[in-house]
This record gives sequence, structure tokens and C-alpha cells, in this order.
Amino acid sequence: MRVLKFILPLLVLALGVGLFQYLRANRMEVAPIPSEVRPPVVSAVEIAPSTLAPQLTLFGRVEAPSNSELSAGISADVIEVAVREGDRVAVGDVLVRLDDADVALQILQRKASIAELEAQIESDRLAYDADREALGREQALLALTRKAVERARTLASSRAGTEATLDDALQAEEQQLLAITQRELKINDYASRQKLWRARLDNAEAALDQALRDLERTVVRAPYSGRVIEVLVSPGDRTSQGTPLVRLYDSHNLEVRAQVPSRNVPTLADAVNRDIPVHATVKRNGADIDLVLDRLAASVAQGQGGVDVFFRGTEGDLPALGTTVEVHLELPPLEGVVAMTTDALYGDNRVYRVVDGRLEGVSVTRLGQRRDEEGNQVLLLDGSAFGAGDRVLVSRLPQAIDGLAVRIKGDNE
Repeated sequence: MRVLKFILPLLVLALGVGLFQYLRANRMEVAPIPSEVRPPVVSAVEIAPSTLAPQLTLFGRVEAPSNSELSAGISADVIEVAVREGDRVAVGDVLVRLDDADVALQILQRKASIAELEAQIESDRLAYDADREALGREQALLALTRKAVERARTLASSRAGTEATLDDALQAEEQQLLAITQRELKINDYASRQKLWRARLDNAEAALDQALRDLERTVVRAPYSGRVIEVLVSPGDRTSQGTPLVRLYDSHNLEVRAQVPSRNVPTLADAVNRDIPVHATVKRNGADIDLVLDRLAASVAQGQGGVDVFFRGTEGDLPALGTTVEVHLELPPLEGVVAMTTDALYGDNRVYRVVDGRLEGVSVTRLGQRRDEEGNQVLLLDGSAFGAGDRVLVSRLPQAIDGLAVRIKGDNE
């Protein structure tokens, strides 16, 4: 029994080894499955140079060249404020009213002064006419006085008259001469007196004009159509000359200031100098507002990386003053340009064309970018790096290298 327990495992082991040797000797040879590496399927486009305009996306700010701070022209109390912040106003609309009582009194005083001077001028003219008439009479009296002197002198020489009578006649002659001299002086001084009165009258009339202007300044009106930025006074405030009242801007004369990179400045400056329109758009409430380049800034601030440019609207209202907007600027068009999707560019300046089923790297010059008709961003490349009929890889291929075999989608094997 013990012998059987010892022999039985040995028999099983021997049987298994024999079966393994049998199967190994009679196994079937299986042919290996051949492996095939298939080239990746890619997309490619055929080069077609054309004339396209690069586009820039800028961030600008809405500004107003006509941005005014209206101030009080006189010292007065504010009696009415007719607008509030954000109101739209038309040219000539009343913004603020000031008390005109003090100015009205000044006007009455100036008018009274003018009336007084005009009366003085008329009185002097009448006196001049009277002096001229009196001068003729005094000259006639002088002639009579001189005759009396001659008679007195004749009588005195013949001892028919006295020396006292002759002295009286001579005194009367001298007095008459003095009266004529004084009358002639008044007549000759008439022109000077008239100039003096006229100067005083001009001064009084100027003071009246100033008072009338001050009266107009008691009503502060909008100098142009626009919007109110800020109201700086309230009814009851006391203003002095120069006190700020209202700030407003011309809403029909807004512009957008943006900064363009220095590399694009020569192109834009040349377009402005040659009166070539450069167009741009901004969005407001989902709609595009057309802009046109107006001018370039005359100076560059220290540390600024570009130059400020100014756009004016061609139609439609721009957003409110101070709004930051995204400006899509279309640069002057370029000839011989190739448009490529961003997936076609590898690194900064390399694309791959497909030649006989294999990739060939090409160095390219980037001229800008723009959006296609579907709104997708495309790159603009210098077309001189390509030949007629070249096809360029536009798929993103991580293992792209020179000589890599590829298969263009849609080509027959």
C-alpha cells in the first residue's frame, strides 16, 4: 500500500512529461501576420495668392474733442438748474439760470449816464452856436468902441475933450478886445470839448454793452448739441465769476483713441498723407459701427510702445464718453498674400508643403492676420515663398518633420 502511494505520483508526472513531448513534436507552424505602417491622413490646401488687407485688433477709448466746462460770467445767485447728469441737450437749450436783479440795476445806471452825456453834448453844441453868433456882435461893438476912441483922441488933441474921456474910451476898447478873445477861445475849444464828451459817451456805452452781456450771461445755454457729464451747482448757490456750473460734451463729435504698434505706424502715416481711407469697426449693442482713421498723434509719451491714432465715426452713435471699445482696424491691402489657418503654422515662421507624399518645411514671413468670411482667424503670409500649385499642410500634426510620409485627405491611393 505504501509502495502504491509512492509510485502513483511518479506515474502521473511521467505521463504529463510524455504528453508534453508528444504535443511539442506534433505542433503546427503558424505563419506570422505581417505589420504595415500607414502614413497619417492630413488636410492640405493649394496655394492661391491674392490681395488681402491685414487686420489689427486694438483697444481704444471714446473721447470728445469738444468737452466743455461752462462757468459763471458774473457773481450772482443760482435760481434754476434745468438739466441733470446724462441729459441730452440741443444747441441753445437753457442749462442754468442766474439771478439778474443786480445786472438790471447796472443797466439802468449805464443808460442814465448815457442820457446825461448826450444832453451835455447837445447843450455844448447849442452854446457853440450862440458863441459864434455873439462873436459877430462883439466884433461890431469893437468897431464902435474904436470909433469912440478916435473921437476922444481928436477932441483931446484940440483941447475940446479931456484926457479922462480918452482913457475911458481906451478902457472900453480893451474890455471889448478881452471879451472877443474869450469868445473866440470858447469857439476854438469846441472841438476839444466835443472829443471829451464823445469819449465819455463811448465809455458809458461800452459799460452798457458790458452790462447787457452780463444780462445774457445770467442764462447759461448749451453751445452745441450733446450730453451733460456733470452738474456742479444747485439752486441757491452763490457763484462768482469763473465758478464751474456744468460739464458737457458734443455727442456728435466723438472719436476713438487707440494705440497701434510702432511697426504699423509707417503704413498708417502713409495712408493718411495720401488721403487713402483706412477703415475700422467697433461693436455697440451687437451692431458694427463704422470708423475711419482721422489722424495720428503728434508725439509719443515716454514708455509708450506705440503711437496713438484717432478714429471718427462715419455713421451711427458711438458709445458714451470714456467707454473702452474693441477696435477692428483694417490696414491697407497687400498684394501676393496667402491666407492660412493658424494650424498651418509651426513655430513662428515655418509651414510644410506636401511634395510627392512627403512633408517639406518652408520658412515664411508673416504679414499679419485677419478674419475670414466665417469669422475664423487666418494668418497672412508672404506668397513669394511658394510656387504655383504648391499644397500646404493645414492639419495640426504633432510629429511633423521634413520627409515625413503623409496622405492628403481625398487623394486616391
